[in-house]
Amino acid sequence: MRTLKDIKTMLAKCGAAIWGTKKEVKELPNIIGDDEIITYATSGVYDGHTWLVISTNKRIIFLDKGMLFGVNQIEVPLSKVNSIKYRKRFFLGEIEIWDGASMIKVTNILKRTLIPFVNAVNDSIEEFEKLQKPLNQSSVADEIIKFKKLMDEGVITQEEFSKKKNELLK
Repeated sequence: MRTLKDIKTMLAKCGAAIWGTKKEVKELPNIIGDDEIITYATSGVYDGHTWLVISTNKRIIFLDKGMLFGVNQIEVPLSKVNSIKYRKRFFLGEIEIWDGASMIKVTNILKRTLIPFVNAVNDSIEEFEKLQKPLNQSSVADEIIKFKKLMDEGVITQEEFSKKKNELLK
């Protein structure tokens, strides 16, 4: 389990702006996994309360901790993020995160944190997608060569080879 010191180090390293979210930061060791890295964090207003919005290498977390008790948490896995939109105002801005089924809109975010947050989310999504792709993707030609060798060794027939080759070329 991550310690509060680990969390604060990650937040400092990414240059996070987390005004008004001390309670939420203290809750993060219970939420951030051992293999999870905070890529950026900011704070803003959602549903009438100040929320901490965290981008990690696996998900986007929206966190609101009550004064005395209770924690509200929304998380969107990076694989579910369809788009992220931001809008700048004079001093503050807002972000909208779409996950296909719904949209989460956080307002009153410090303007200087909008683009770094959006960039961190987009970079995390890109890295996440790279990790999801199989490392050993073989081309159609490689597959045909593999089946040709099987045919030459007598493991499959000419007919089976031709059928598989036609399937691969479609």
